[in-house]
Amino acid sequence: MNKENRNKHSSLSNNNKQSVAFVIRLACVLFSLIAIVYISVVGKTVLVPLVMGFLVSMLLLPFANFQERKLKFPRILSSLIAPILFSLVVISVIFLIGTQMAQFTQDLPEFQLQMERIFHDVQTFVYNRFGVSEEDQIKYIAKNLDEVLKRGSGFVGTALSSVTSTLASATFVFLATFFFLLYRSHLVKFLIWCFPPKDQRKVKEVVVEIQIIIKQYIFGLFLQLLAVSTLMFIAYSIIGIKYALLFAILCGVLNLIPYVGIFTATVLAALVTLATGQPIQAIWVVVVVIVVNSIDGNIITPKIIGSKVALNSFVVLFGIVIAESIWGIAGMFLAIPILAICKIIFDNVDGLRPYGFVLGEEDAPTPFFEKYYNRYLYRKPKTTILPKSEPEKEQITTENSDNKESDETKV
Repeated sequence: MNKENRNKHSSLSNNNKQSVAFVIRLACVLFSLIAIVYISVVGKTVLVPLVMGFLVSMLLLPFANFQERKLKFPRILSSLIAPILFSLVVISVIFLIGTQMAQFTQDLPEFQLQMERIFHDVQTFVYNRFGVSEEDQIKYIAKNLDEVLKRGSGFVGTALSSVTSTLASATFVFLATFFFLLYRSHLVKFLIWCFPPKDQRKVKEVVVEIQIIIKQYIFGLFLQLLAVSTLMFIAYSIIGIKYALLFAILCGVLNLIPYVGIFTATVLAALVTLATGQPIQAIWVVVVVIVVNSIDGNIITPKIIGSKVALNSFVVLFGIVIAESIWGIAGMFLAIPILAICKIIFDNVDGLRPYGFVLGEEDAPTPFFEKYYNRYLYRKPKTTILPKSEPEKEQITTENSDNKESDETKV
């Protein structure tokens, strides 16, 4: 009886300890989330360029390594050349978009006349269908137009006042990219040194695996942008719409924002095409976007980005909403890379793997270019196996002992 009471008492104490431990872990998680959100809101002006610089440095890291290994450039020179060339590429894309926008401003009178014709046709349809006169429609529109113009003027003033801050942020992104490339080994050593000596070997392996997967993901994201923009440009050129290059680049960039981005690009392209071309061309624009988006979702993204950073739709949508409320439009672009990096870290840390499982998709395909990427640029990360739980270990040991006993009985 005493033994049974002791066993019951020990089991109850163990359950109490486990419940207290769970409550403590839950409190720590909630406190960490609150602290992260608070720091993100307060340090927005510093963290957004810093995160962008980190992502750009991950994208440029293969090129910097190529300069150091093949061309024998010193690290400071390779770390400077890579962001300079990337900045030139970005400036060239902005210049192409600027030329398209200049041409678009020249066609504004024609665009305005076409929109007036469409508006008049819509007024006629509303009058014939619902019996609302054109005067009542104009009064209703004029009533709500004042508020729209006030908001629009405020938006324009905010945009003009933010040009200086945008240039400052771009400079900060360039410097952050340069210093991340220059001190990458130093930062990795610092991260490993933060852990006790017995764990440093494991930490080093995890850091290397995380580095490789992040580089693969950022590179795959860049390839996805190029593929979508190219397909859009070819399709728009076949349709014969104006500003095909402008809307192709816009669709490729906005495609980085799932759901919201591709819808916005489709609406803009369809409206401009409707005003500058034929209605059938606007319909074809919508059809092309649906087809290319289907190809991207079912072929390009699964094959290029793959299962290592596959995020489920709920997490993507929820992350975009939270990131937009914290960091604005920049947060919508950075939400998916940040969630992907968090998933990579969670998948490679034993205690955080359940969170990585929640973020990810099950049975996602593997990138088809992964073997070539790992063969020529980086070593392939080791596959990690989930540790077996204690009941599974006991079951395996009992099965082995039973097998041994059965063999002995057979002998």
